[in-house]
Amino acid sequence: MLSVLFLLATAPTQFEQLETLDQNIARYADAEPIDKRLKLAQCPQSPIVAPPVDGVVIVRCPALGWRIRVPVRTLSGADNNARIVIRKGDRIECVTEGMGFAVSAQMIALDDAGIGQSLRVKSLTSQTPMTAVAKARGRAVF
Repeated sequence: MLSVLFLLATAPTQFEQLETLDQNIARYADAEPIDKRLKLAQCPQSPIVAPPVDGVVIVRCPALGWRIRVPVRTLSGADNNARIVIRKGDRIECVTEGMGFAVSAQMIALDDAGIGQSLRVKSLTSQTPMTAVAKARGRAVF
């Protein structure tokens, strides 16, 4: 009985591949690499990566209940102006994606933004502003 408990206690635990998480985060933003000393239990499904908000990307595993916040790299003032991809007043495509679907709509940018930065947008039919994240020239995600 004692040997069985010892074997269970020493059984290898599967950890999340942090390099894979870094690659998934890179689809949404230029973020800092995840600290490789972190040991996250392997998520039974793919971890959910949310687009950056307020300078961080949130990665979570709902099945196991873990969540990490990964800082987004910030640009210096000179670099920021050089890398603006959406200008105030531009007509842009905003996309929402989920498992097996993607919905897009034409919106108007209410702010300037560089890749990975938040900006306010409004639809062509509504005056209510929403928040999106600049993904590329003329493209943002919710």
